[in-house]
Amino acid sequence: MFTLKTGIFHNVPEADYRSAMAIAGSDAKHILPPKTPAHYAAHVAGETKRETSRSMLLGTMAHVAVLEPTKLDTAFVEKPEGKEGDFRTKEGKEWKAKMGNTPILDAEETRAVRGIRDSIAAHKAARELLEGTQSEVAMFAQHRTELWIRGRVDALKDGVIVDVKTTSVGADPAAFARHSFNLNYHFSAAWYCALARLNGMPDPAFYWIAVETSAPYAVSVYQIHPDALALGTRLMNDALELIGQCEDNATWPGYAEEIQVLNLPPYAYKGGAA
Repeated sequence: MFTLKTGIFHNVPEADYRSAMAIAGSDAKHILPPKTPAHYAAHVAGETKRETSRSMLLGTMAHVAVLEPTKLDTAFVEKPEGKEGDFRTKEGKEWKAKMGNTPILDAEETRAVRGIRDSIAAHKAARELLEGTQSEVAMFAQHRTELWIRGRVDALKDGVIVDVKTTSVGADPAAFARHSFNLNYHFSAAWYCALARLNGMPDPAFYWIAVETSAPYAVSVYQIHPDALALGTRLMNDALELIGQCEDNATWPGYAEEIQVLNLPPYAYKGGAA
């Protein structure tokens, strides 16, 4: 059992990390507008469905391939061809049962995992950023609200935090900027940087390695813009202050209780009269 304390820790088992009584950034995102404290409370109570998808599985295996390559051979199995690969057949059902909980990737997904690994290894900036880092590093600290927070960064070395992101929408600047905003990557970056500062790293530099999930598995490396980091920091502090207030008051409100006037979005009126 992990004892909660401020610090940067290597080799913390994932189960111990997740059981620690501290707020993760991925959980705190559930209180960001347009969501509400009620959404956050339902999420942390386990009352909401945790989405899983093939793209999420591919992202997880790509992380293993890039950050923990020695574990890759046992991280998944490739779906075989023939009857064993058809899970409607007796042979396929038996083969799948033998695999237990080991993730199963098809041939295309397996090629993608290895292509992502090789593409990042061949990219000069990505390779240099990852050189000398420790992977899957857990950080814990107490925020100014006195709430305990935690984060598990992909790669860390002195003054540098690296986050590897797979993307199906494109790793070019325009596409990845939109994707980052939509998924609140700036919020996550601020969360990790705050944890680093609270652990004595005065001014950490934060980078994304963005890699596409289809051939040619193109890679781009980005350092977060100061304005984006500042926005993420404001969102982080607002979220934690709201969580603290809700905990103090033992209330987790949802949407407004008053009747509201609802209009259509502006694009509905383009090209026609309102």
